[in-house]
Amino acid sequence: MKYYLGLFCALFILPAVAKPVRLFTEEFFPYNYTEEHKVQGVNADLLRQACVKAQLDCTFQSLPWLRAYESALHTANSGLFSTARTSKREPQFQWVGPLASSTTYLYRLKSRPEVNPTDLEQAKAFGIAVTHGDIFEEYLQQQGYSLGKNLLLVTNKTDAIPLFLAGKIDLLIGSEQVIGSWMSTYGKTRADVEAVMDISFIGHNYLALNLKVSATTVRALQQAVDQLVRQGEMERLIRHYQKRTMPAQN
Repeated sequence: MKYYLGLFCALFILPAVAKPVRLFTEEFFPYNYTEEHKVQGVNADLLRQACVKAQLDCTFQSLPWLRAYESALHTANSGLFSTARTSKREPQFQWVGPLASSTTYLYRLKSRPEVNPTDLEQAKAFGIAVTHGDIFEEYLQQQGYSLGKNLLLVTNKTDAIPLFLAGKIDLLIGSEQVIGSWMSTYGKTRADVEAVMDISFIGHNYLALNLKVSATTVRALQQAVDQLVRQGEMERLIRHYQKRTMPAQN
């Protein structure tokens, strides 16, 4: 009887095992993308290491952006990356970061000098593709852009590339971190495009955690990310993925 009582007490005082954290993302090379059935990229790799340091069991799943966003918003022990932190989104999540991001531009084909806006008001005369539910759709609609007029919805960011190269949209949202690889995937080079406008002010990348994620988990992930950044791991990953080529799109 004493043996069973002792066993019961031992089981009773065992520490609770942290619930797995589900991290949702989208296809956005080089920050987060799927290759060989694994979610990888600068921010995916950084967060995978942060989970290990924080002693958390994290799973990674890539979905179309709006579905990923809704999943993180309504799934208790989950998060979403790479997510722009805005005043509208601020109260919807708990935030860890910043993660890796780079200067974002509107690009035109160098062969189309007539596509020449100098500000977002002038850019309304041209077509831009945006991912449904992302920060650029939200922000540009706030500035008076309209779906079907100067905004075209795509499922993933890279879906805009062939439309851009075919002249079906005039301006492509991208960054210096991705544009060269994006072009090479479709047989073009960085020299075929040129930046016409810096739109980096719209947002920077973070991990957005569901409001029901425990404060202990949020704090542990933030501390782990901070430590990795101090150790130079973010810069190492950025250099590593600069040498990689975006996987061919199906």
